[in-house]
Amino acid sequence: MIKAIPLFLILGLSACTSMKVVNTNSESGYFSTGKKANVTKRIDYDLDSVKDLILVPNSEFTPQMVENIGYFKEIINIEDLQRIIVANDLTDEVPSISDRIGLNKAAKAYKQFLWLRWDRRTDNNKSYMQLILTDPMTLEDIFICETHLDYIWKGVNDQSNWYPMMNSLIDYIKENSQTFGR
Repeated sequence: MIKAIPLFLILGLSACTSMKVVNTNSESGYFSTGKKANVTKRIDYDLDSVKDLILVPNSEFTPQMVENIGYFKEIINIEDLQRIIVANDLTDEVPSISDRIGLNKAAKAYKQFLWLRWDRRTDNNKSYMQLILTDPMTLEDIFICETHLDYIWKGVNDQSNWYPMMNSLIDYIKENSQTFGR
């Protein structure tokens, strides 16, 4: 029995993935997971007025997952936004987009967009990963959800962390859009 414990541990750890891009389930419209993220902030917002453009982190996972949600028309990262600023000769109005003020200037000079990003917070020695949606025009976080980063018991993986947060984002879009899924 003792020899079987490492085998069960290896099988358990390999059963979950991390940062694997998947499609939403065609019936439910959600990413497959049985867990939900804790929503800590949800402000009513007319998402349809800004669904033309969303700024996401420079990674493969987030832009592809947002694309698979099927709501936003154009998904860009910071490098894309920098190219847009230069191509539209907006560098005098937007000298840098490396901070919140720069993103605010970019939204005002180019066009309004939403900013989606990941952040981490700690509380009483517990770590949480957050998915945050911000309006760069006001710099207000309009949606925040989070999952506990449980490195010991559940693990940090798609099914426990990333997919539940993406599903909470889908719920937020459904609640604040007249056009999503119609």
